[in-house]
Amino acid sequence: MRREWLRRVVSLFFLVAFFMGTKGAWAQDKGIIIATGDDYPPITSQKLQYGGLGLRIVMRAFELGELPVQKVKWQPWARGYSLTKSGVIDAAFPWGPTPERNHFFYFSDPILHMTNYAYVLEKSDVSIHQREDLKGKVYCNPNGYGDFGVIKELKEKNLMTREAPLNMVSCFKMLKQGRVDLVVSPKWDADYAISGAKLNMEIIRREPMKVAQTPLSLIVSLKNKRGPEIISAFNKGLKKLKETGEFIRIYHEFGFDEFLEPNS
Repeated sequence: MRREWLRRVVSLFFLVAFFMGTKGAWAQDKGIIIATGDDYPPITSQKLQYGGLGLRIVMRAFELGELPVQKVKWQPWARGYSLTKSGVIDAAFPWGPTPERNHFFYFSDPILHMTNYAYVLEKSDVSIHQREDLKGKVYCNPNGYGDFGVIKELKEKNLMTREAPLNMVSCFKMLKQGRVDLVVSPKWDADYAISGAKLNMEIIRREPMKVAQTPLSLIVSLKNKRGPEIISAFNKGLKKLKETGEFIRIYHEFGFDEFLEPNS
């Protein structure tokens, strides 16, 4: 009788363990939730195929890294950042490292590299060739976008003033209206924004000085217990993308070849 009782207990134990393991596997198979913004073409945009170059790279990297993405949430930049920081969303992109962000996030290997320039009105007397030329200027950089390089340094010393509207299109409209001295932007974002603002390219001048250069990556909160796993899977997949040549093909597909870093 006692043996029968022990046999049933042992059987029940293994049955419970089996279902717990199955439940854990099911939970893991649901994958992760990632966030990005909808107004950063050709990197991210719901109007573009695959949601843009950046989302295409991110999804393929996770696929090759064997970590499924359950859902992509299109969020305003600041909100997506906040939800990822708190761990509500597992990962977000594309974000550049700053001393502040480094306290809260893991950063993946770079998805792309960003070079920012100062854009001014062609008729403007503003000329940006060196650091001193930026002092005292009012610049536009959308809400949720990071400040980098010399712009960040001068802003933190109160030597520049920032205007932060909703998006880059609004920045160029403000430039046209004379509300800011310059717009800080990478070339690809500026090209789309000037067109989106219905402005003639000939009235805008891009200054030659590179005001910032920074890598853009996938971020995961340090609070996220799966953080190291997520970053590892992504980096693994991104490496495979580059080794097979698919990374370059994606850039080519979006006409983005000029922004490829050497040895990509």
